[in-house]
Amino acid sequence: MNTPRARQTMGSMLGLTRPGFRFAVASVVVVYVAVGLTLPPLELGPIGETAAIVGSIGLATSLWLAARGDADPIGLRPALVAVILGVASAAAVWWSIPAGPGNWVRPSAPFIAYTIAMALVAVRGRIRLAWCGFVLVAAVAAVSATAFGWTVGTSSQVVVRMLLSLVPVTLMMIYVRPLLEFARVLDRREVEAVATEAAQAATLQQRRRQLADLDREVRPILEAVAAGEDISAATADQARLLEYALRDGVRGGGWISPEVRAAVAGARGRGLQVQLFDDRAVGAGTVDMTLLRGELIRVLGAADCGQVTARLLPEGRDGVAVISEMRDASVRRERWRTGVGGALVAANDGGAPSV
Repeated sequence: MNTPRARQTMGSMLGLTRPGFRFAVASVVVVYVAVGLTLPPLELGPIGETAAIVGSIGLATSLWLAARGDADPIGLRPALVAVILGVASAAAVWWSIPAGPGNWVRPSAPFIAYTIAMALVAVRGRIRLAWCGFVLVAAVAAVSATAFGWTVGTSSQVVVRMLLSLVPVTLMMIYVRPLLEFARVLDRREVEAVATEAAQAATLQQRRRQLADLDREVRPILEAVAAGEDISAATADQARLLEYALRDGVRGGGWISPEVRAAVAGARGRGLQVQLFDDRAVGAGTVDMTLLRGELIRVLGAADCGQVTARLLPEGRDGVAVISEMRDASVRRERWRTGVGGALVAANDGGAPSV
């Protein structure tokens, strides 16, 4: 049974595959650019402007890497690139901003975008890498307070904001992800239970149809016997064929199909003796029964007298099936084996003398 619930992944359970999530991540980049355009322009110089532009592109790339795909956990390589590229890009943007009391808000913008990227990395199963990103941000803040000329208050607010964002995300994932995984296991078990129930219902329905067919064929014979009527030769032959058909279902269940039943009934009606055996253990490996049944139907259709015996062999025997045709004083056997690639091949014994 293959349903959408059966294919549900951790990413879909967390909502990471929804179009709304992709739109929200794209909106972060749009808002970041919009804020940069609305703030008063700065005299950055060619090198500063290049660093700001390249850094902004790197932040967008880091966000994209953290949000793309639905693998769980996120791949190690894209997560590492998102962590390293994002912090380097945020640091480049911060470096391009002139230090001063009037620009204390600007350093927060790139690190807010980077914090969102690290939150996504944590949500997607790489919590340790997300905290590695926090350590790198703390290092960048320390450098900014010592080398960039920023005050400790401005540098510390970047670190505190990222810390306050990562702590709840980490705690939530520590508790939520095991619950979601358990829910996914329950979902798979539910699907398996529904499939088993459907198979059992189909089996019961098939048995009811078989019992109804048997009742329709056997009831008139039993009623005639109970009434003391004479049983004609045709009725006796019909009862004998019904008995053989029931035995086929018990002893040779692996051979049975509507086409095989019809071919066996036609062969017995022409006077042939037909025996079907399934000697395999319960739960044995599967065999291409379509090919074997087709060959049995062909043999039954070509035979006009004698006896046909079809047997499915147990494991450990030389072959998987044998179809024997006995006619007059000769026996012709077809022994089927598993060949290269799992395909069935037949070895014909020819017309060996009967013993």
